Amino acid sequence: MKDISEVISNGLCIGCGVCAYSDLINKTAFSKKHDQNIPVLNSENCNDQLAFDICPGKGYKILAESNNLFNNVQYDLEIGHIFNQYAAYSNDKEIMKNASSGGMMSQIAIYLLEEKIVDRVLTTQFRYDSGVKTKCILAKDKGEILHSQGSKYCPVDLSEVIREIKYKKFRVAIIGTPCQIAGIRRIQQRDIEFKRKVIFTIGNFCGGIKRFDNINLISRIKGIDPFNIDFFRFRGDGQPGSMMIKEKGGKTIEIPYPKYVGLNGLSKHLRCHLCVDATAELADVACGDAWLPRFLKDPDPWSVVITRNQETDILMKKMIESNKITVQSISIEEIKTSQHENLYSKKIRQKSRFYLYKILGYTLPSFDGGYHDNKIKIWTEIKVYSKHKIKYILEVMHLFNFVYRVIKK
Repeated sequence: MKDISEVISNGLCIGCGVCAYSDLINKTAFSKKHDQNIPVLNSENCNDQLAFDICPGKGYKILAESNNLFNNVQYDLEIGHIFNQYAAYSNDKEIMKNASSGGMMSQIAIYLLEEKIVDRVLTTQFRYDSGVKTKCILAKDKGEILHSQGSKYCPVDLSEVIREIKYKKFRVAIIGTPCQIAGIRRIQQRDIEFKRKVIFTIGNFCGGIKRFDNINLISRIKGIDPFNIDFFRFRGDGQPGSMMIKEKGGKTIEIPYPKYVGLNGLSKHLRCHLCVDATAELADVACGDAWLPRFLKDPDPWSVVITRNQETDILMKKMIESNKITVQSISIEEIKTSQHENLYSKKIRQKSRFYLYKILGYTLPSFDGGYHDNKIKIWTEIKVYSKHKIKYILEVMHLFNFVYRVIKK
């Protein structure tokens, strides 16, 4: 790939909107074909080198960039640089009311605002003007953070707030996925002023996203018009939480997580299948679910928190001292166990997956490592790839639910 148009044509654009930082691109628009926002290209900007350089969809130097950010900090190939690690949850009942685990991303963001360490926090909310979509805001208070709570397993476009950060004088913290954080880091490398403004990054552990059609299909299966929804969440109300869909003046349905994941034949985004970053390795702090028996049996839901530098760890300790959070010790091996499925896919199987996808003619994102250089086991990847393709074909033919119910019985 040599330009941003090739990232799009090869299915590797994740709709993050980071490329809109470039004044030549500067905006995105929704594409029905891609079911997400993509950059608005023309004959003048399709070869824009800046947009291409900062695009995380094409891949990034995960090892070199993380080493540059967190030099001399312990490194683990599967979860990145580790200054310290915690199991934790917020002591704020308002945060925990709608949290799907320990509420730590929201708690950290609110603490940064209340202590005036930052002026704004980039976060994501749902909007409902044309079906369920996402919108990014620069939250300025606790209420806006609480309104943004919850996982967003769908495309999120940062373009408008990236432009706002570029041209305003806010000190900003950014909540984002591993690839979004990677794009932000690429901008910071090229723009010292932007680096001064974005002073903190909060990344979530990520297994990938699906198209917005995923929400529409699940809604229709449950008898709800996806264009008549006035509330939606993927997860919330405890751990592991549930999906909730509310229809305007109509019914409300809840589906336990992760039961709804298999309700249609849509697979993850192509770029998500080809990702090697499971735990936001370029973020100052990374948070995920504590999927371990000793935490799942606890009435309080817990998060895993990884700090990647001393400054962030000092912040955690200040929150502990001020009784903002409750923490327990957790080992690196326990973190790996809690995230086993995602780490196994992205770190151990990835070399074999790259090998298969290359044989099949896919253009791959480029990384400088970040996954195990192990023996290729092609048969496993063939089976997984074939399963995804068969499910998708059945979905397109409107046969998936019938076949799913038969197999389930």
